[in-house]
Amino acid sequence: MYLESSVLNNRLVALGCCALLLWILKAKAQALSLPVVLKGLEKRVKNRIALVKYPFTAKQTIQEAITQAKGSPVQLISPESLVTFVTSSKHIKDIANAANDELSLHAAAKKILKPEYTMNGFNWHDKRGVDGIGFVRALRTLLTNHLPHLTASIRKLIDDTFKEELGDGVSANAMHIIKTVATKVTAYSFFGPDVMGDEKFMDAALYYNHDVMLGSEVLRLCPQFLEPIVGTFIPFFLRRQQTFYYGLTAIFEKRLSDPDKSKKHDDVFQWIIDTSPKTNTWTPGRMAFEIMAIWFGSVEGLSTTLLFAVYNLCSHPEYMIPLREELGGKAADDFYKTGEGLPLMDSFLKESSRWTPVESVSTRRCALKDFTFFDGTHVKKGDWICVPVGAMLSDAENYPQPDVFNGFRFADPKIFDKEHSVQPEGPSKFTDISDKWQVWGTGKILCPGRFFVGFAMKHIMVHIVNNYEPELVDKNSRPTLNWRTWTLPKPGVKMNFQPRV
Repeated sequence: MYLESSVLNNRLVALGCCALLLWILKAKAQALSLPVVLKGLEKRVKNRIALVKYPFTAKQTIQEAITQAKGSPVQLISPESLVTFVTSSKHIKDIANAANDELSLHAAAKKILKPEYTMNGFNWHDKRGVDGIGFVRALRTLLTNHLPHLTASIRKLIDDTFKEELGDGVSANAMHIIKTVATKVTAYSFFGPDVMGDEKFMDAALYYNHDVMLGSEVLRLCPQFLEPIVGTFIPFFLRRQQTFYYGLTAIFEKRLSDPDKSKKHDDVFQWIIDTSPKTNTWTPGRMAFEIMAIWFGSVEGLSTTLLFAVYNLCSHPEYMIPLREELGGKAADDFYKTGEGLPLMDSFLKESSRWTPVESVSTRRCALKDFTFFDGTHVKKGDWICVPVGAMLSDAENYPQPDVFNGFRFADPKIFDKEHSVQPEGPSKFTDISDKWQVWGTGKILCPGRFFVGFAMKHIMVHIVNNYEPELVDKNSRPTLNWRTWTLPKPGVKMNFQPRV
């Protein structure tokens, strides 16, 4: 009798559990009705499709979202994370004032560039300044102050490079010739004259950025679980990275072991040594990694921005006469002496950067912890914050008639005997910083090499304007292409550098 009662009780308990389970399922079914389930599924499918399309549509998607938002923050899904885009001065100020342990450029850059696989094993800290930021003083102060002393050597180097690349002809691959001259100018300024004759090292320096971007793109297109596997093989295909790294290491070792302390080196190499941490001193290999990171940021932006400026010069040859008039006057003499000036050339370069920005997103930050803006906009740990600089540069509220290329938009109107500037805020320089001009970054993390970039671009443009009548061989073909948030030079574009008559 007891056994039967026990069995019955167990059955009743089981029946009760089943009833409870059915009730829960029914409640869930009512809460998650078919339309709700389908709506959730539809959202997931749309997000997946958006991620697949992202490399091809990112610029347009961001532009449309920012236009519709009218100054409010926008959140969009990207392959890396959920991204919060901000454009207002107050939001940008919040980014600028964020602590190093709140928002990190380094963490975002690691996610994009995959340096442990593409930069010969370099794996920097997420938090800025953990092992020193001496490179900022090396570039911002020491290199900038040294620019006038580089003028004569840089001018000769540019002239020799164009003659070597063109030979007896006038036609050249546009991207190759501009990148070659930009690489040599940067190498001379960074490494000094000693390495210029090392063809293997200079070849690695020329293709270093291309290899980093190619390797990182392969990894970004891979499923995440395959990244460590594919990444292991990437270095076998990027042999020039090793050549560049070991070449840099050898130079540092030679400098550090040179018993002749009286021999003075005025270049970025030496300034990195001089400004590196005195405690927990850097090895030559660590110094080489620092140069590799700086090199990527310097040469890629310099060469591509310069190439787009040359393209704009081809599209708007009417600017050749006023630019040549400027180069024939006192402004050119002042530039050669001080490394600064040439307001018309400066404005043309700035307008080219506005018209064809290499990168439509700047001020990338990864949240190292939950972050909240002044208006309550919340960003979770691991998600990103960015400034959509491309959309801002084409906003009529920031730049009147943004769809018109105005090469002297940023120049002082007094040069043309006019009273009013095109820009409401008045004239400005290519290297200036403002909430509207986020090309160089914001807050504590501004591009310290921007003055060198402006100096180098002007010298190369001066040479082209003074000596050639540049024109695209195929005037009807677009010389650029879009990929992710970048505008990139289209490979194979030919340009004629007809000697100036």
